[in-house]
Order: sequence, then C-alpha cells, then structure tokens
Amino acid sequence: MMTEKPSYEELQERVRELEAEKRNQSTQNEELNNLFNLSLDMLCVADFEGYFRVINSAFEDTLGHTMQILLETPFIEFVHPDDEAATREAVAQLATSESVAYFENRYRCKDGSYKWLAWTSVPASESGLIYAVARDITKQKTIQCELEAQRELFNNVLSNVPASIFWKDRNSVYLGVNKQFAHDTGLQSPDELIGKSDYDLAWTKEEADFYRECDLNVMDSGEPMLNIEESQLQADGKVVHLLTNKVPLLDASGQVYGLLGIYMDITRRKETESRLQKSENRLQTLFDFAYEYIYVVDSEGTIIKANRQVYERLGYREDEVIGANIRNFACDCSFASLRKNGYSRADVEFTCKDGRVLQLDCSATALPNEEGELTSFLIIQRDITERKLAENTLAISERQFRTIFNSSYQLIGVLDSEGILLKANQTALDLGKLKQEDVVGRPFWDTYWWRYSTDVQDRLKAAIREASQGKLVGYEEEVLDGDGEIRTIDFMLKPVLNEQGETVLIIPEGTDITDKKLAEEETQRHHQEMAHVIRLSTAGEMASGMAHELNQPLTAIVSYCGTAASLVNSLASPPKQLCEILERTSEQARRASDIIRHLREFVSKEDNRKESLSLDKVIQDAVNFLKYEIQEGDVKVEFHPACQPCKVKGSKIQIEQVLINMIRNSLEAIGSAEITESRVVVKSRVLSDDAVEVTVADNGPGVKPAMVDALFNPFQTSKKTGMGIGLSLSHTIIEAHGGRLWVDKDYQNGALFGFHLPVVK
Repeated sequence: MMTEKPSYEELQERVRELEAEKRNQSTQNEELNNLFNLSLDMLCVADFEGYFRVINSAFEDTLGHTMQILLETPFIEFVHPDDEAATREAVAQLATSESVAYFENRYRCKDGSYKWLAWTSVPASESGLIYAVARDITKQKTIQCELEAQRELFNNVLSNVPASIFWKDRNSVYLGVNKQFAHDTGLQSPDELIGKSDYDLAWTKEEADFYRECDLNVMDSGEPMLNIEESQLQADGKVVHLLTNKVPLLDASGQVYGLLGIYMDITRRKETESRLQKSENRLQTLFDFAYEYIYVVDSEGTIIKANRQVYERLGYREDEVIGANIRNFACDCSFASLRKNGYSRADVEFTCKDGRVLQLDCSATALPNEEGELTSFLIIQRDITERKLAENTLAISERQFRTIFNSSYQLIGVLDSEGILLKANQTALDLGKLKQEDVVGRPFWDTYWWRYSTDVQDRLKAAIREASQGKLVGYEEEVLDGDGEIRTIDFMLKPVLNEQGETVLIIPEGTDITDKKLAEEETQRHHQEMAHVIRLSTAGEMASGMAHELNQPLTAIVSYCGTAASLVNSLASPPKQLCEILERTSEQARRASDIIRHLREFVSKEDNRKESLSLDKVIQDAVNFLKYEIQEGDVKVEFHPACQPCKVKGSKIQIEQVLINMIRNSLEAIGSAEITESRVVVKSRVLSDDAVEVTVADNGPGVKPAMVDALFNPFQTSKKTGMGIGLSLSHTIIEAHGGRLWVDKDYQNGALFGFHLPVVK
C-alpha cells in the first residue's frame, strides 16, 4: 500500500516546525550552558568509576586545579584522607539509586590546602552517572570553629574563675550563674538557678531584701555599684563576708535589661585584718631591732635611748652615746622648728669612731606625750652610702641611655607590665608632634598614635597581654602621625624579665616602613596594570580575528539565500511564505555581518581618521552595539536626540568608544546595585556657543564623593574587576577632539556624565 505523497504546503509547514524546533533546542542548550558555566556553585556530572565527566568553571575557581587535571584524576584523590571513607560510603549510597541530600568533605586545592565542600547528589542509575552540586563552606566552618572555641573559653572562664558570678533580668530573676555561685547556694548545677530569685535561695530575707535594693539602684541609675561589703548565710550554714561589684547590662539601644554581679569571699581577709591589729604591738618591739640607727632624745637634744645598731655598727659604747647631744651624731636639728612642723629630714655625712665616712638619710619626728606636748623626738638615720654611690653611677648611665634613647631612628618606649607608658623617645614624640606629658602615664593603647581606630587599639591590648607573659610579639601596624596621616611601622614588644622570670617592663619598638611599603605596592600595582593592558590588547586582537573568520560564512549565507530566492521566484507559482523566509534569513545574515564589521572597526588600531559625523547617528550606533547587554540587564535605555541635527568632526570609532564606555559604566553600576525599574537616559543638545552636549544619566547608586576628584586619573576604579583606564582614556579622546568630559557632582538621583564637542559649521 502506497502512502500519499505530502503536499508542498505540508512540506513547508514541516520545514518551519523543524527549524523552530532547532532554534528552540539551540536556545535552550545555550541557556543551559550559560547557567552551568556562570553558576557560583560547583556543578558536575561524575560516573561510578570515580571520575568527573563534566565540571563547570567554579571547580577551577575554587580549587585552583585545571579542568584537565580535575577530569583526568579520580576525584577520591582530591579528598582529604580523613574524609575518604565517608566519601566512598556516599558514592555507594548513590549506587543504590538513593540520593545524598547533604554531605560534607574536604577537597585538596592546587596550593596544598583543603577546602570544605557541601554536596547534594542525585544518581541516574540508568546512565551510570551522578549529578552533583557542591558549595564552598570553608569560611562557615572556620567561623563555626572560632565560635565554638570562644564559647568554650567563656565557659572555662566562668567555671574556673575564683569568684562567684551571676546575671539577672530587670526583675532580679537569675538568667545564669557560674559553678562557684551554684556551690554557694547548695545546688549542683547552674541551670537549677535560672528563673529563681534571691528569695528562693538559702540566704535570709534581710539579705535578700538588701540584694534586691542594690539591684534596683544599679538598674534604675544605670551606674555600677562597686566594693559592696555584705554578709551572706550560705547553704552549708556558714556566714561569710563578701566584696561585691554590680554593673548594669545594656541592650543595643543603651537600655538597661539586667545586671551582672561578681563577688569574692573576703572572710579570710577580715580575719587577717583582725590578726594584724593584734600584732601591732609585736611589730613595735621588732622595730627596736631595725637596721637603721635610731635615737630617742629629749627637748634639748640629749640622747635618752639608742638601738643596738648605733653601738655595733658605728663603733661607740653605750656610755659614749647615752647623755651625749644628738648633734655629735650628725643631726643638726632645730628642735624649735621640729616642735612647730613635727618633722624634718636631710642627708648628712657622719664619721664613725674608726674613721669610716658614711652618707646618712637623717629624719627627725616630734613625739607627743600623753598630754600631747612635744617633749621628745625620734631620730632615725639610714646608711645610704651604697645608695648614693649607685645613684651617681646610675645618673651617668641614665645620661648615656637618654642620649642613645632619643637619638635612635626607631620609635622606642618603655611600658610597665600593665601597659602604662613610662617613657617615649624623641623620635616617637616627633612622629606625633607630641610632648612627654601628652602620653606618659597613660595606657599605651590610649595614646595619640593608636586612638584613631578601636581595632588597632584592641590588637595592641592583646599584644601587650601576650608580652606581659614573657613573649616577644611582633607585627606590622598602622599609627597616626602628627599631620593626621597613617604611617605603617614594623612593630615589636620586647618583655624585660626579673630574676624570677616575671615581666617587669615592656619595650615597644617600631620602624617606619611606610615609604618602603608604598614603593613595594607601587611596583606590584604597575606589574599588575601592565599585565592587564597586555591581556586587554590580546583580547582585542582575538576579537578582530574572530570577526574576520565569521564574516565569510555570513556572506555565503546571504549569497545562498539570494540564489534560493531567485530559484523560487522563477517558479510558476512561487510560494510567498518561502520567499519571505528567505528574505528574512538574508536580512538577519546581513545584520550579523554589520555587527561583526562594527566590532572589527571598534577594535581597529589604525582607524583614527577624522571626518564629519552625525553625532546622533554615532550615539544610536553605540546604543545598538550594547543592545544585548541592555536586554540582558533588563535596563530601559532612552535616547533623546537634539532638536536640530548637528555634525562634529572626529573619529567615529573613538567617539563611539567614549559613548560605549559611559553607557556600559551606567549598566554595570545599575547591575551591581540590583535596582528595580532601572533606567539610562542619553541626551544630545546644541549649546549656544556652537558646541554640542551629550549626557548619559542613570538611576544607579551614584559616584562616591571620595572618588569624584580622581575619576579621570589613570587606573582609578571602584569596580572589583575594573582596570581603571576607561574614563581616563575617554577623557583623553574628548580633549583630543577639542572638547571636555565631566561629571555632575551635584546630581542626586544616580550618576550623570557628559561631554562637549565643537559643532562643524
């Protein structure tokens, strides 16, 4: 049985259906390919033999390996050894046609480091393939570990600090306590106190009332209460003395939402104070045997009593001392003045019985009798001979040290173990245009050099804490000089230890490396910019070559369509629809050829001929050139030409390059800000001074004020991937055409750039 031969119209309809199907399939393939390669997630297809079949570029960007290495190497070789077993189990699960909704492992990067990846995988058992999506979660893992470490540190501090800590809400209900506080209440766990008040615990009602009163004072006033001495009946029946501090807890808006309290058991201290009081009499007895020379004299200066050091060390017998006048023992006191002032002190020189000369620190104090009359005096002489010698030696050493200290080109200081600045050399003071009194006695992190940044201050505090533990600390830091400029220094903290290994001083040293860093950064930036320029030039040459190669098949398509149209028209009854199809195909091929020709002209290095141009047509060509980018960004671009046509003299390619750069900058700014109903307006108008003005305005985020003055400088950009030469090059081109490129600093609704060019008369 013969089938009926389809009609010509049916064949035409089938051809159209096949062509539409092919176009739809091509569009879908292109969209899927773009989605696959532009996705930030790592997309792949793998087989059950352990190899990637297809991967997107995110694999290369994340791991650093080339596409070839990733496809040729079993993926298990990239997995961290500790994660291999779990990875094999996940693959085995997929082999049973069961999806893996979430799985984590570590993949080795090109530099040897590992990154955490989170996987979602679906098997396709019939084709023996695995479809998977991975995401880099390394940063989340790092943050998670840091948070866990901080939480563990906080809990360790609460558990091990030798004090009782608690925090309450606005109603004095406990929100949390540490273990020591729970122990004081007789409970096993801090969690048992949450939700309770002081009236629910072991203390008496009077104690709970007092605690509540203090809580209200702190929370109502917003001011801390410090060093509160109070008693407490604890769960074991003991009454203890406490020293308590309470401070308000503030929320983000500065409102008090509770308080934090900490107390120490000072029962032993109180007992010690009592014992100290009882021992004062014994100390008085011990004072009689002090190492100093001590005399008691009457109102006339006659020695009534002397301690044994006078006899043993000065070489005199008791009968030579008692009854003698104190002036014979190098104490030329004015007793009338002593009665008036009650005290005098002087350094004196005394010759011992054996001829030795001693330097003595001599102090005299008037002693009242029971009636309060000053009838006797206490004379104490301390041998400072060795101290005087040491002082003289130290003074010489101090002068030498100060000369070296202040002449050094380094920034040097001296801190105590708590970080208080004791001294700074002249170089450091000159850097900040400071005087010693401006900084000495202050916490080092609170001095002028560091106060400009809390982050810098926090790093310095942490470094001082580390140095106070005897560790040498060094890092690069930025400080503020006297002109308000930031300077980079190579900074070190050197601990000075005593014989017991305790830190007694910390020496901060810094070397200004600002100029060195700037020179290194300038060199690096220059290398990067040169590399970028070379890549850009290469891309232009490649684009020109591709345009040339594509133009030939497009020309052939136009020719074939023309031939086909001629053949169809020669028919007795040429199909009208087929003729229309051939005409549209030819028209689209010519349009593609025009676009490619435009691209070749744009990247041409030689076509800089100046000619008379219709500026509005150049603007329209630039807008048409960016048609795909405009559609892709879903941006509405409006062009309002001048009321009257005008011509300018110049290079079409160069002026078009300026316009493309300005419009593309607007598109990219709008895209980065994710603005809805985005719009770019291009206008041209003839000015009264025989010049034409072109403006490009957008409703994007606008230009940062800090960037305005440097916008047209080479290599200035606010874009992460920008090279910074677009506006600079545009500025140069417009000036070469006798015009001026500018930005409207006062434009409020986005950004507005424009240029003037002279009109051809």
